[in-house]
Amino acid sequence: MPLPFLPLLAMTEPAFLDFDLPPAAEVSPLDVEPIEPLEADRIEVQTFDPIKRARQLADTLPRQWQGTLRVAGSSERIPADLELDRLVPLEAMVDVFGQLTIAGQTVPVQGNLNAATEQLNLLLLGDDLPADLEPGGNFLGLQMFNISMWVGPRLTSRAALLRLAPVAQYQEPPVRGLW
Repeated sequence: MPLPFLPLLAMTEPAFLDFDLPPAAEVSPLDVEPIEPLEADRIEVQTFDPIKRARQLADTLPRQWQGTLRVAGSSERIPADLELDRLVPLEAMVDVFGQLTIAGQTVPVQGNLNAATEQLNLLLLGDDLPADLEPGGNFLGLQMFNISMWVGPRLTSRAALLRLAPVAQYQEPPVRGLW
């Protein structure tokens, strides 16, 4: 059977749209002067050195802290003591090692203190934690050890607030002369 004859479709050239060049720039970028000349007195140089601050914190930070822990849903304030055994400066951070005693139960702690922002991340080590705190959580302090919020390992974990203050070291009063 013969194949049907298909007429060849006439090929048309593609349609092009007219293209107009954009108008030339009225002002050359090379002709524009800066709006304000650079003034040396406007330049601020930050002189804060977080590495030096970390070393300073490791040397001068109090080793004894006392305060209270308040668990959410309870008005009871549980006594808390923090003893820092070792502070190690690492660049702009300070590694913190010590023990936290809450309601008579002592737990080892390890954390990081940011020397630039004074933010603290304190981990409680161990499985048997006091005051219904769950393993896997940590204390997050935005003002060093002063106020720390418990961040539990789950969304349904109970919140807690740890407030610590440095223990004042006993100093003998200065000797006063009688005459």
